[in-house]
Amino acid sequence: MTTPDALLVERAKQGDQQAYALLFTRYQRTIFSLIRHLTSDEEAAADLTQETFVKAWHALPRLRAEQAFGGWLRIIATNLVRDHGRRRKPEVTETDSSNEDGPERQTADEGPGPDEQLALRQHQMMVREAVARLPEPQRVVVVMHHFEDIPVAEIAVQLSIPLGTVLSRLSRGREALRRRLGPYA
Repeated sequence: MTTPDALLVERAKQGDQQAYALLFTRYQRTIFSLIRHLTSDEEAAADLTQETFVKAWHALPRLRAEQAFGGWLRIIATNLVRDHGRRRKPEVTETDSSNEDGPERQTADEGPGPDEQLALRQHQMMVREAVARLPEPQRVVVVMHHFEDIPVAEIAVQLSIPLGTVLSRLSRGREALRRRLGPYA
């Protein structure tokens, strides 16, 4: 049986590092995914994920019992991404991941060919760029809902904002993406 977050949080508040390690294991991928989608930078996402958990460890005594640990972590992560963005403007590159050694070699049974891969990478780059240009409140909600498949009601709980605000931000974000992506939307 899985130990509930609330029990692990209480243990961690008492200095139990193993309990906190379990919370880290439980949430590390989710937080990394959120940050990666918000920054479009794998290296920065790894650093900011680590920073999120360090900051959470130090702030753990201030976590109220009724707060969901996962939502609280998302707030910390989002704030760190915002601070990171202020320190450095996001860079949008021509290709997401280029192979400096030349084009990848593939056989027919390995999946899409080079043309399809290029088209897919270009499409993904356009989507990431469009999402990165959304205002932060819209970007966070769009990423949580569309990239992480979190229901809007859960987003409201995790971000401690009204459901109507989530719906409004989601609607505005989608509309902005439709305008930016045009026929690709």
